[in-house]
Amino acid sequence: MERFKVAGMVGADLQARQLETLQLRAQLLANDPAFVDYVAQSLTPNPQTGAVDSLSISELLKERRNGYDVAMVLDPLGKPVSSSGLWEKDRASVAHDMLVTTSIRELKPAQGTWLDNGQLFWVVSSPLLRGNTLEGVLITAMRVNDAFASTIGRIARSDVALVAASGAVSSPLSNSGIDLRMLDLLAKKSAPILASTSAGGQVVPIQDGSHVITGWVVPLHTLDAQIALVALDHAGDGEDRTTHAEIASLLFGVLALGVIAILCVLIQWQRTWLPLQRVADVVDRAASGDSHMTVRTGGSPIVRYLSDGINRLLHSR
Repeated sequence: MERFKVAGMVGADLQARQLETLQLRAQLLANDPAFVDYVAQSLTPNPQTGAVDSLSISELLKERRNGYDVAMVLDPLGKPVSSSGLWEKDRASVAHDMLVTTSIRELKPAQGTWLDNGQLFWVVSSPLLRGNTLEGVLITAMRVNDAFASTIGRIARSDVALVAASGAVSSPLSNSGIDLRMLDLLAKKSAPILASTSAGGQVVPIQDGSHVITGWVVPLHTLDAQIALVALDHAGDGEDRTTHAEIASLLFGVLALGVIAILCVLIQWQRTWLPLQRVADVVDRAASGDSHMTVRTGGSPIVRYLSDGINRLLHSR
């Protein structure tokens, strides 16, 4: 189980590093006085229409977005004003999201995850401050793709998937290339997976027909989402898949050597043994008094040399 424990540790470390990187990039923008001033001025309602200049904020976000997939500006109450990037999250729920309310209440950045139509995002909510005055909130989000699980799986040498609960629906998110049947099984068996609360990870047997797959489940640290990392052992008896690969490679090598050996024997028979048999037949018939025989020249150089010598002897009589 050591490699499964490694999967949990790598997953937690990779999550922390990616969130830290996202927060550093977000802070470059949130701490830029020129950006904060521009947002504050754009959020000032037009005296005649009462509307805010959301379009200019959107264009600025598009221009300044760097290293993350989605950027959004909220007003001081947490209401979405403008965004850049593909985003389908319910805008009405944003103001009540725990990340947003935490950063507004504490005037500090808050890290976490958002689930958006089956897609997982790392998210940082950063208050936009002028002095101690909250002018708005900057949301930056980075999509968690299959590269996240693949990196963990490559280091831990096992199949890895993230399983999350979104309302009444549970589904695998990022995965390391697991087949669709197994992803469907993880979705159906998500209840015991998401029920795991051991921070260090624990074994959760996953029933697959008559076969039991060992799953090592580690809950990911998130502020408001229920997400678990699952490392799978398809062997059931814990045998490392690398060993199977090495055995298969060895068997393939033995088979290849066997084929080469058979080819060598066939070539040897065609070029040496068969021509020598013909030479022997001619010699036997010549010894019986038939001097009109000729050995057909062919085969390896030594066989051709022998055949030519016998032909000269037969025809010199």
